Amino acid sequence: MDRRTFLGNGAKASATLAAASVLPTAHELAGRPAMAPSPGPVRLAATERLGSTEGTSTSVTAGPMRANRLRINGAVDPICVDPDDCAFSWTLTASGRSARQAGYRIVVRRAGPGHPTVFWDSGRVASARQSFVYYSGPTLESDTAYSWTVSVKGVDGPWSAPSTPAPFATSLRATDWTAQWLQPAAGSQQPDQFTYVRTEIEVPAGRLTRATAFVAAAHTYQFFIDGQLADHSPSFCYPDEQYFRCVDVTALLHPGRRHGVGALHRWYGGGQGRPVSFPGFLCQLSLHYSDGRHVTFGSDGSWHTQVAEWLPTPQRNSDGGDFVEWVDGRAHPAGWSEQGFDDTAWAAPGVIGPFGTAPFSAAYVQRTNIVEQVVEPVSVRPLPNGSIVADFGAVYAARLRVEFLHGADGWTVPMHVGYLLDPDGQVSTVHGTQETNLSFTYVTRAGQQVFEAFTYLGFRYLQIDTPPESIGRDQLAALATHAEMPEVAMATFSTSQPMLDAVWRLNARSSLYCTHEQFVDTPTREKGQFLWDAANESEAVMRCYGDQNMSWQALRDVQRGQARFHPDGRVNAIYPNDDGARDYPTSTARYPEWIWRYYLSTGDRDSAVILYPSVARVSDYLWSARNAVTGLLYGLADGDDGDPIYGYDLSVAADTASNVLCVNAFTRIGQLAELAGDSAGAALAQSRAAQLTGAINSLLLTGGGYYVDGLDSNGALSPHSSQEANALALAYNVVPAASVASVGQFVASLGISVGPNHGLELLRGLGLAELWEPMVSLLTGSSTPGWANIVANGGTFTWESWIPSDLIGDSLSHGWGSSALVAMSETLLGVSLVEPTSDGAVRLAVNPPRRGLSRAKGSIPTMAGPVHVSWTQSATLFTLEVTIPPNAAATITLPAANSKSLRESGVAVGPLSGVSTGSYANGLAFLTVGSGSYRFTSTLG
Repeated sequence: MDRRTFLGNGAKASATLAAASVLPTAHELAGRPAMAPSPGPVRLAATERLGSTEGTSTSVTAGPMRANRLRINGAVDPICVDPDDCAFSWTLTASGRSARQAGYRIVVRRAGPGHPTVFWDSGRVASARQSFVYYSGPTLESDTAYSWTVSVKGVDGPWSAPSTPAPFATSLRATDWTAQWLQPAAGSQQPDQFTYVRTEIEVPAGRLTRATAFVAAAHTYQFFIDGQLADHSPSFCYPDEQYFRCVDVTALLHPGRRHGVGALHRWYGGGQGRPVSFPGFLCQLSLHYSDGRHVTFGSDGSWHTQVAEWLPTPQRNSDGGDFVEWVDGRAHPAGWSEQGFDDTAWAAPGVIGPFGTAPFSAAYVQRTNIVEQVVEPVSVRPLPNGSIVADFGAVYAARLRVEFLHGADGWTVPMHVGYLLDPDGQVSTVHGTQETNLSFTYVTRAGQQVFEAFTYLGFRYLQIDTPPESIGRDQLAALATHAEMPEVAMATFSTSQPMLDAVWRLNARSSLYCTHEQFVDTPTREKGQFLWDAANESEAVMRCYGDQNMSWQALRDVQRGQARFHPDGRVNAIYPNDDGARDYPTSTARYPEWIWRYYLSTGDRDSAVILYPSVARVSDYLWSARNAVTGLLYGLADGDDGDPIYGYDLSVAADTASNVLCVNAFTRIGQLAELAGDSAGAALAQSRAAQLTGAINSLLLTGGGYYVDGLDSNGALSPHSSQEANALALAYNVVPAASVASVGQFVASLGISVGPNHGLELLRGLGLAELWEPMVSLLTGSSTPGWANIVANGGTFTWESWIPSDLIGDSLSHGWGSSALVAMSETLLGVSLVEPTSDGAVRLAVNPPRRGLSRAKGSIPTMAGPVHVSWTQSATLFTLEVTIPPNAAATITLPAANSKSLRESGVAVGPLSGVSTGSYANGLAFLTVGSGSYRFTSTLG
């Protein structure tokens, strides 16, 4: 049996829980998670009446408006707000329809005694903006507690009362650090260093109101106070781009008592997504009291350090750079982080210097957060050889945890995790491993103890060989880990096709478990933030979970990578990383699209403008590849990297796919230039897009009505026409209107003939060509390679390739195919985000398919709140129910020959119902609605 066949059969045979039943549950999602100026706000006198703002329909019955769910920088009640980068957001409640915010007033108060009642009052501002409202008052003090409220006004209503106050606290500035950077285990030559660092502090008596630990580490740490885990975080970045975190430790500190404080620190060289950096640890404790006292403790040369019980080991593979974990439990210093521990034999750490000392010359506040949930196995069964195998029911990105109740001194326990079972029931060490050593070894000490892996891996199964005791389900756990998502309801999706729903759920959980310290292409072999993987995963988690900060951080990483490595305008294909400059031209071309999608999802105009200079350089780099004779761009194609290319002609000099991507790049760069107020840059980018589109359609669109894969160096047409070239041309609106049908039919005729990385574009292309039936067929066909085939084979995570190969280490936990859910929401549910208004108000397009499905129901999160859509269709009746949150508006397209065949809640549509009558053409009605709930019925035939 060949390896590819084994992977398919093995996954199916191993599955005890089909992906159709695996959802990201509430349990999994628990936890908290120089530029052109924005258009200036208009300040109003307190008595001035606010008129209507930008909108689309008359306010008819909107009730009083209130603000709720207050956030700063995307977080609820944050304690780590950059005092120089603070943006407010809120959602609104209002009864009735067409509720639009016409003004807001933000009031910030400083907490604590002896301070003015109001620190900043924005005054009444005429604006519909309800997200990314940037603080513009007196300079916020660092490490300071504040609260804020917002009052809002509807178009025709009164000002609301202030919202319930929401607290926030600011982080440190560079000048506020008194702690010293330490080098744990200074002088160690080990490439993988686990080190304890500790001290003790005497907490002064008094009423402690707030205590924060500011912590940074290269590469990662677990932070403890008196034996209790307070925080764990990685920071895989260059030392001059270090992140630091703010941890609320108020509940762990008791005034008048002495406390043990420490960290288990790990530094392990370079790897995918992890620069070599330099071993470093920084910690500053800040204590605030009710009487106004402020006390700080910082890491310095008085701390103590000791090498931890992790033994020297080989790397898991030569690619990712992770090391196998072998742990000698006998060497564990019990109570090491507690008060009273005897550390007199421990060494003094190396002292690098104060904050800002090279190589740690800069640091940023980290907005993202990691959350973990305990997942117990669904089954534990013995093997004839005495081993046990635990099945966690699905593939998770997780840290392994094993409890031993009766440990024997010196018993060596080999363990390994994996994705598949061999025919004899053992966890495979050959198949589905991604060429990675997935083993652990633990040496027990006498008595009760816990082995807990430090670093996460992707896995479903655990095998323990020769366990020293009988081990039950309650002694085993996968500590499932992912980035914290916003406190909003995740998107939903259900249709008349159960397999379609299962595919959507597969994609939803896959995108979630590829969010960690950064986006990763797989949580096992390569934990690098490859641009194409990250862009696809970003689109998925923005659409499904309302992500803001993961995408915000990743886009800035890309911008920094360009500045570090590519003065010619390219962007790094993976960043951060250990191998320096590395680019794929198509990834560079993908970058502007990613920024634009982030802007559509969040309305964060300021970030889009901040990132614009980097894409302006991208524009010049891409255009430099232009051949003046043909007008096409040459030499920008990607290689195959051993992955299937479905016949795409890689021998061409000017390939169609990269040229199409560049058309879209120029289009997006032009739109970003307009946001930035660069009219000349916008005109240049638009001209480049138009010229390149003309060249593509003149030279590469054949008489058969579809595209070839490019031109060779002599100017001859490629003999091959791929699905990739044609699907991308559809997805990025390059195809002339007269050829959309022929190109679409050609794409549909090829099934799935692109890799999962292009799945989003394939589905978007079919959706834009209104080929709904083929789109549904591709997504539900379980007998041919695709998403449904993964589900049918028991897969619970999207794969790197439709037919994974052990020969090249293909991943069975790969997120780049998960963005299919975005196209499913856009086309099959029929909800798309379109460009927000000039002051950030959410705008949507609701356009359900008119064939292919009989019903669909779902929701998506937006910055204004959730949008709910439900539709059904038969031969004689189309019904659409839609709920739009306050301050948002939508254009709706649905079948209706004329106004007589269309009703809303049983009455004719019109301004009195809150619906703009719009227009009718080709059997379709085009309507515009404001916020509220609507029920449209259209008589067909």
